[in-house]
Amino acid sequence: MRKDIQPSYQYIENCYQQENEQMQLSRKFADQLGLGGISVSHTEAHLMGFLVGLIKPKKVVEIGTLTGLSCQYFLQSLQQDGTIYTLEKSAEHIALATQALKPWIERGQCVVVPGDAKEELPKLSAQGPFDAIFIDGNKAAYKDYWIWAKNNIRSGGMILIDNVFLAGSVWGDMSKQKFSDKQIQTVKEMTSDVFASADFTASFVPTEEGLLIAVRK
Repeated sequence: MRKDIQPSYQYIENCYQQENEQMQLSRKFADQLGLGGISVSHTEAHLMGFLVGLIKPKKVVEIGTLTGLSCQYFLQSLQQDGTIYTLEKSAEHIALATQALKPWIERGQCVVVPGDAKEELPKLSAQGPFDAIFIDGNKAAYKDYWIWAKNNIRSGGMILIDNVFLAGSVWGDMSKQKFSDKQIQTVKEMTSDVFASADFTASFVPTEEGLLIAVRK
């Protein structure tokens, strides 16, 4: 949970431009759902958007839309003729995210894909390979998402995986947030697989929640 902004993050965010109206709308919607604490921070979102922008993406997949905040940062980095496919299972989240993402949906740059990502991702494979894939959905399915992602990312493409620390649960700290044994084991196995893969160069970004980045060789 991203509840308290660290002083370093506060300083960094003060240096960045203020989030625009649509981004603020996404945060407002997340707060209305009681999920503001799991929305990506301004610092983290800016970093992810910057990194993805380095590869000049035209085709991006996001697993876990929530209210459309992180998607907007990726949209800022998207090439003019590009498309982001963002997957979300919750109808309530989709209804709110669609409002926040309306300008890009109308321009055809953003496609909201409803349903369980494990079922919908294979259908998206025909649109690949993709330039960037962001994983931030059901933690118990992270390994399945990773397997799909590594098989559908182009050479030089980037996979970003959020929440890989599970609030410290992966190293035994259960004091901040409770995760199931299955979630913890799945994320740990996925992380091991990422670093063991000869086809990728990977590194952690030690954000509060843990960001894992893998680039295909």
